[in-house]
Amino acid sequence: MIKASVLGSPIQHSLSPVIHARAYEVLGWNWSYEKHEVSSGQLADFLKKNMGVFRGLSLTMPLKEEALTLCDSLTDLSKRVNGVNTLVFDDLGTHGYNTDVQGFIDAMRFHEVVIPPSVTVLGGGATARAAIAALDGAAQYINVYSRSAHRAKALVNSANSSIVTVHPWDEVDSESGAFQATLVISTTPKGVTDSLRIKKAAGTFFESLYDPWPTTFLAAWRTAGGFGIDGLDLLVWQAIGQLELMGFDPDSVRNSRSELYQDMRASALKALQL
Repeated sequence: MIKASVLGSPIQHSLSPVIHARAYEVLGWNWSYEKHEVSSGQLADFLKKNMGVFRGLSLTMPLKEEALTLCDSLTDLSKRVNGVNTLVFDDLGTHGYNTDVQGFIDAMRFHEVVIPPSVTVLGGGATARAAIAALDGAAQYINVYSRSAHRAKALVNSANSSIVTVHPWDEVDSESGAFQATLVISTTPKGVTDSLRIKKAAGTFFESLYDPWPTTFLAAWRTAGGFGIDGLDLLVWQAIGQLELMGFDPDSVRNSRSELYQDMRASALKALQL
């Protein structure tokens, strides 16, 4: 049986095994998918100990940057966003990819979200860089609100540098700040946006988290009249990209994308007991 897995820390809450297992059923693949707790600094050791065991690995935080130095090949996109969320193994070695960028694009496309000229991105890590790259070529201005000033350069490098402006986090709740945009994408860790307030929401809020589901701010956004995309959509769409990369017949995945989305999302919701 061919094996794949998700690695990260913390990993217990991950729904990746649920949605990948459902995808294997839909596609008729005799595969299994696991999850392993792998903390920062432990990825190289894990790969060495499990050489030849897995066809592919999904990577979540805090491993997306660590993986960059452990690959025999990297896509230009992975280099650009300075983050790898997918490893695929073959006779030529270890290959690093990023499906988060296309995951953002596919989720917005599915919900027919038109990217406006000005977009807000909350957060400063690998997922924020993926969101910025997904907006590149469509948005004219990307205002990023980050809690870490030292990450500004990497954020700007994720897209055409002339369209990205990084602001300090303490400006995010101002009247002239983040929520004036009609598309807001949040990539912050759990709990960071809980204290933010919104009185009237005129556009779309894309939340990258699915733990908790929904997040406090996503629920508030919807209550304030806005449209919300939750983190399950990003999880599913980036996973479909991983299936294309790990599978031996990418066309079988591409031809089943709509069915896969519906079934994988339904399986995630069931796991959440919703």
